[in-house]
Amino acid sequence: MNVTVIGLGAMGGGMARSNLRSSSIHTVSGYDLSKDVVEKFHAEAKAVGKASAETAPLISLENYVNENTNVVLIVLVNEAQCNHVCFGSDQNLESLMSPGSCIILSSTVSAGFTKMAYERFTKKNIQFVDCPISGGPVRALNGEISIFASGQKDSLEYVDPLLQAMGKEIHIIPGGAGMGSTVKMIHQLLAGVHIVVAAEALALAAKAGVDVEQMYNIVNGAAGASWMFKDRGSRMIEAPEKVMSALAIFIKDMDIVYKEAKRLESPIPIASAALQQFISGASLGLAKEDDSQVVKVYEALSGAVVAKNSDSGAISGIEDGNNVGDLWVFPDGS
Repeated sequence: MNVTVIGLGAMGGGMARSNLRSSSIHTVSGYDLSKDVVEKFHAEAKAVGKASAETAPLISLENYVNENTNVVLIVLVNEAQCNHVCFGSDQNLESLMSPGSCIILSSTVSAGFTKMAYERFTKKNIQFVDCPISGGPVRALNGEISIFASGQKDSLEYVDPLLQAMGKEIHIIPGGAGMGSTVKMIHQLLAGVHIVVAAEALALAAKAGVDVEQMYNIVNGAAGASWMFKDRGSRMIEAPEKVMSALAIFIKDMDIVYKEAKRLESPIPIASAALQQFISGASLGLAKEDDSQVVKVYEALSGAVVAKNSDSGAISGIEDGNNVGDLWVFPDGS
């Protein structure tokens, strides 16, 4: 099986490397807009005998997806980027992929988009698996992410070697394409709310004069703990040196939650409030900072200081680029 991974960022890069370890996969190619990232991955693939060419091809999609490509794994930031790669240019996956090949869409997008993509690819006899993920960059690199896969049974069986290489918890969601993305949407509701309430709790502790680190340790040993509180709380107290997950991603994800809940007429007052806090963070220039830095919204409003050596007064954005949390910008602006 010959695999191409589109998007070699924090998650995609780890997932691509997990596939290098699979004996069921013959070659793994990595496509990204960063030449350095592509060449680095190509060297790793070549070192283990799984490069599709002697040298990394020029960065153009048709050089990475052709008649020999069996599976394309998409791990991009947002729906606009996925749409561009799938349908939006002269050289797109709809035109490049062969009948019988398969697309795995692992980006967090709306269920409506995945259903549309499934229908369009199916008309071309291209298989499609709706396969969002969770777990973070470390678990992605170790092949231990959680996977929420939905689609046709034969397509799921076809890509099972990749799922086994990448995932520790593989959940097959019944109902066809779109249901995996629906599960991820609900998961992100909880994840986003937990990040914001972690920031709210730690800011309240700081404002009340409680030692924030002690408060953090107490909660982690008590009933109020959550995975997000433990993980993001530590990064709120001591800001990370690099971005693990950008705040802007949760604006995108929580907006998917909001729109779908509105369509279903299902009230989400707490998730809606959390979305507003992430938007407030973006207004302070934090969109490309680590999502844990939503705590700076509370610091700015309350005057409390959660972070060690806090520089809340010097909030600024980050330039576009190819670092974790940065956004790709395609020629059409998406």
